[in-house]
Amino acid sequence: MLHSEARAKSQRSIHTILDNTRVIDTIEPRSLFPDTVEVRRMLSRTHKDSQHFIVTLLSDVKRAQDTEVVKPLAELAIRGDKLRFTVKPKKQYPNLCLNDEILHLIEKSVASFMKDTFSAQIFFSEDKTQDSKKEWHLL
Repeated sequence: MLHSEARAKSQRSIHTILDNTRVIDTIEPRSLFPDTVEVRRMLSRTHKDSQHFIVTLLSDVKRAQDTEVVKPLAELAIRGDKLRFTVKPKKQYPNLCLNDEILHLIEKSVASFMKDTFSAQIFFSEDKTQDSKKEWHLL
């Protein structure tokens, strides 16, 4: 691995993942994506506008019990009324085949959490395959 590639990868300690986050949703394995995805919320973030989410692979969390380090699949933050990836899955796992359905389910999980917990309407991107443009939709 090139040095620049190593620096581009975001990592979290297993203690941060286990002690400072709570799983808000689990996306079960699918035929095109064989690992369980856990969407986690940072517990220290209590204000609606400062929410931060860490998405992990269950197998990586289990493996981290020995290595002490978890490489998140993604991280998301709320900016105003929009959901943004702050750590992108394609950069974290460039060789992993990520289909748009998994990314959409992650965004939908976070938007549903924000609606249920803070009564906040969050806009998130949804890939339109017909014209391959990104559009913002209200959940």
